[in-house]
Amino acid sequence: MSRTPWPRLALVAGLLLAPACSQLIGIEDAQVDGTLGASGSSVAGTSAVSGSSTAAASGASGAGGPAHDHGGASEPAPASEAGSAGEPTGPSGAGGAPPEPSLCERYCDEVTSNCKGKYEQYRTFDQCIQVCKRLPAGTLGDDEVNTVACRVKQAEFAEAEPFVYCKSAGPLGAGRCGSTCISYCSLMQATCSAESTAGNLELSYFESTQACVDACTAMPADDAGPVQYSSSASAEPSSFIGNNVYCRTYHVAAALEHDTADEHCPHAMGGDPCIDQ
Repeated sequence: MSRTPWPRLALVAGLLLAPACSQLIGIEDAQVDGTLGASGSSVAGTSAVSGSSTAAASGASGAGGPAHDHGGASEPAPASEAGSAGEPTGPSGAGGAPPEPSLCERYCDEVTSNCKGKYEQYRTFDQCIQVCKRLPAGTLGDDEVNTVACRVKQAEFAEAEPFVYCKSAGPLGAGRCGSTCISYCSLMQATCSAESTAGNLELSYFESTQACVDACTAMPADDAGPVQYSSSASAEPSSFIGNNVYCRTYHVAAALEHDTADEHCPHAMGGDPCIDQ
């Protein structure tokens, strides 16, 4: 008995109708575009790098924050945190220690403290400072020279023996810190000048240091006068009067203290009261 070939006929019919159906419903054969693979790979790669960088940045931020928070070279830590080793810790140097006194302050502290009464060398601390400023400074340890440093040494010794050392600690040096005439003339030249005594009719200044020294050494001995300088009113005989270098020194120091060269320089030159009594 022969069989009817319906299944085979149906299969053949289906194969013949398939292309037509795909066109009717818009289905086309799939085709591979070679450029899509490269483009897709590139985009995917970029996304991967971007994602990796973002993750790394996120991880760094989460682990320790931005770099400048760690005190990197571009962002130094504030001085309040790091300290300031190079700056003094006080208003006047390390540890807030007071500043060292000047040479004149040191000298005047010593001489006004240790030389009092009939051994006094300066009427006031300010007078001492004004005289000191007109003397050569010298070097601490100086001896036998007309300097402030030499007088500092004498003033220190005067604490124990004022009757020996005050006269050499004073403005005249008394031969231990310059000769009397050299010391007197250095003060005269610094104080009494044509400018500072302008308007005076009487002789008020020396033309040169040598002229001053010559006049000083030519003075006769004043037998009634003092044998050493003192600025004290209680000292007898007094340095305030008489034809001697002590009277002249008293008045040049007064001119410096009160800034009155026009008044005191004529006395310091040998005018009244620095005349024979």
